[in-house]
Amino acid sequence: MKIDFQKINANFVKTGSVFFLYGNYKKTFEIFCEFIREEFQKKSTDVSIHFCTVPECVKMINGQCDLFKKSIDCFCIKNVEDNHLEKVSKFFEEKNCVFILESGNYMKSKKITDYFSKSEAFVIPSFDNEMTRYSVTKMFFPNVSRSVLDEIVRIINNTDEELYSVFKKISFLSDNSNLLKDYFTHKQSFLSGLDLIPLIRFLLQTVMRERIVKSPNFSKINIQSRDAISHLLNSELIQKFGVEIGRGHIYQRLML
Repeated sequence: MKIDFQKINANFVKTGSVFFLYGNYKKTFEIFCEFIREEFQKKSTDVSIHFCTVPECVKMINGQCDLFKKSIDCFCIKNVEDNHLEKVSKFFEEKNCVFILESGNYMKSKKITDYFSKSEAFVIPSFDNEMTRYSVTKMFFPNVSRSVLDEIVRIINNTDEELYSVFKKISFLSDNSNLLKDYFTHKQSFLSGLDLIPLIRFLLQTVMRERIVKSPNFSKINIQSRDAISHLLNSELIQKFGVEIGRGHIYQRLML
């Protein structure tokens, strides 16, 4: 059954489900696995996530012997190709597991994509285009307005950061407006005590929070700067690679 990301909801999240993602946009895989995990947790269901290869998955399934286990196993498997067809076709027999599969090389996964398209699995297209980005964003944030949705997609288009990281930051910020306001109230003492990486991440959260949720700007950060997000992400990357940068480098494109 073919279906878009945005149509996936709690009704699809149940044991025995098999999801197959295909296409050239690989950033959706991790965030989809996280989405499934969170939906199970909302139902107060204990779920264990396993990122593994097809052989590793088969080995773990065959090795299960705990008859009293109450948790659900969710197997997240990348690079599923035609030569895996015989093994993965047996996944439908596992009724107490969930499988999230992602196709591998296009030329090596045509047959298995066709197989899943005709099976009981939920087959989700994931291509490098605006339709996919809007769809996966709408899945993760089903209740946001169109303007906020547009802003999140614009951020995705302007960063190389993984979707999982971007979405988690946005989720965190949307629930912590009072905390951020307190931070800005004590801005001088708070920011001066941060090391560079925590400082960069806090400033990034600030920009995203104020730009997406349209909260009041309690800081002196220029949230309208078009390259603010990419500048902060690049600064974090440079620092992580061992190139020491000063606070002046971080602030130079951000301050009003």
